[in-house]
Amino acid sequence: MKTFNKIIFSTSLLLLGGLTACDKQDFVDINVDPDALSSIPPENQFLNASRGIHGQDFEAFYDFYTRIMPWMQYATGVNGNQGAFTTNMSNFSSRYGALYSNGAQLYDIEKLVERMEADVQPRYVHMIRIARILKAYYAFYVSDIYGSIPYSEAFQARYGGTLTPAYDTQQALFARLDAEIKEAVSVLKQTQSAPQVTLGDYDGYYNGSSTQWVKAGNALRLKIALRQIKVDPSTATSIINEIVAMPETDLMTTQADGWVFTANQSFTSGGNWNPASLRATKPMVDFMYENKDPRLDAFVAPNTYTQANIDLLIADNQLPAGTTEASRRYLGSFTSPDQASSPAIKAQYYATRTVRSGDLSIVVDTLSYLQPRLFRPSETDANGVVGSGLVFIPVITYSEYCFMRAEIAARGIGSGTKDWYEKGVKSSIDWYDMIGIDSKLTNYTPVKEAEVEAYMQMPAVAFDASKALDQIASQAYLHFLKQPAEGWALWKRTGFPNATSSVMLPVLTNNNAVLTLPRRAPLSLLNENDQNYTNQKAAYDAMATLPGFGKDPQDATGRVWWDKP
Repeated sequence: MKTFNKIIFSTSLLLLGGLTACDKQDFVDINVDPDALSSIPPENQFLNASRGIHGQDFEAFYDFYTRIMPWMQYATGVNGNQGAFTTNMSNFSSRYGALYSNGAQLYDIEKLVERMEADVQPRYVHMIRIARILKAYYAFYVSDIYGSIPYSEAFQARYGGTLTPAYDTQQALFARLDAEIKEAVSVLKQTQSAPQVTLGDYDGYYNGSSTQWVKAGNALRLKIALRQIKVDPSTATSIINEIVAMPETDLMTTQADGWVFTANQSFTSGGNWNPASLRATKPMVDFMYENKDPRLDAFVAPNTYTQANIDLLIADNQLPAGTTEASRRYLGSFTSPDQASSPAIKAQYYATRTVRSGDLSIVVDTLSYLQPRLFRPSETDANGVVGSGLVFIPVITYSEYCFMRAEIAARGIGSGTKDWYEKGVKSSIDWYDMIGIDSKLTNYTPVKEAEVEAYMQMPAVAFDASKALDQIASQAYLHFLKQPAEGWALWKRTGFPNATSSVMLPVLTNNNAVLTLPRRAPLSLLNENDQNYTNQKAAYDAMATLPGFGKDPQDATGRVWWDKP
């Protein structure tokens, strides 16, 4: 586990967001004049980029909380999903713009090293490759929902490159990223001629460990390959076979190998990170409760019908004498608008009671919310205590790696489906147990081994080869609560979960009409006055020929290249 020390956090605050300690002219100079960067250590740009990538609070609020989590039935609003909620795309996706600021900072590292004395440059070979892996990840993350994006010719404008970069098709981009990651991993494994300058505390993932970045790079190659398993199976299979044949030392084997950004509680303390309105959903909660999933209290907060609150309501004549606390206090919100708007359901589940306890006004609620400190560890608890736990933002956890290996084996590439599936489930429980403790979740009880073993024996969880892909995807879906964009991608790739899978997600309807879920980001409108209009229009026209692209570039129900109908 890694945390930035106070000195590094102070440094990052000075540098993050365009060197806020400098005056405005300095900021302008840095963006148009490469000489203005010459005094910045390369490792600072890595820190700035990684914090910028994971510090997207608009993405947290508008993409995750407001869009993807309700679409994928991880969360609803306070009163359940309402109306045609799948059609509202306002403010969706800030990741596109973030790529070209944070990607540029990662590219700066190479240019900063090039300006160093010749005898010093060999000490930064590993740092450059680590930066390339992170840049490749974020380019993949952006293209994942946009399709074609500028990459090969991007990030270079202030170093003499073009201001009108061509767009890489998603197919070409994925191939390029795979080659870049493969080269970076190869170099990271080599003994260099000079001792390497380590990123150390400037690396919020692995503290500068080249060995760990090898494992991260290979896991990323596996993830990108799986995206292509339907649209280009021969390429995907070739890459997968290459990776699974690698020595174990080059692959994730333990929880500690997971690619996870870690920071202190202040990192997500801003208002847009506030998860207070996120109801836990009925499909997810019902599955977890009925199967005694040990992650339940890490995912979900119990409702507020405690015996103490019930006694207050009795004293206030809102409940009859003798009312006692229910045995089940984990109840999820209805995900289909037609159910959430039903008068009977609204009266039974969405009506709250308010009662006073001294100077406090307490809202007593039947339904549960997601664990707030799972997303914002600084969240204040019921006693007014501000949280002080750590922030964990996963990129590729060991659990996800296990689920990828299980899926690959289930598809007939490699072997060990059951073993990898069980490793995935158990490591997911272990990972959320670690978060439960280190993020200091409220109402959380550490997991006992007996609970894990009992869960693994539940009929819906115990491995069944006849429904392997269903079980793997259903468990991966649960694991991706902290990565809802991956849950969305999983559903697009596999079709799971669905209305009949192990974790059952009901069909969403509004006024008896089935709602169609978005599958990609709506593309920005073309503007002939934009400097890069010609390249942008060419990319849009090419994407429009893809099967299922949609009626126009703004049609979010359309598909990108890898999302084969």
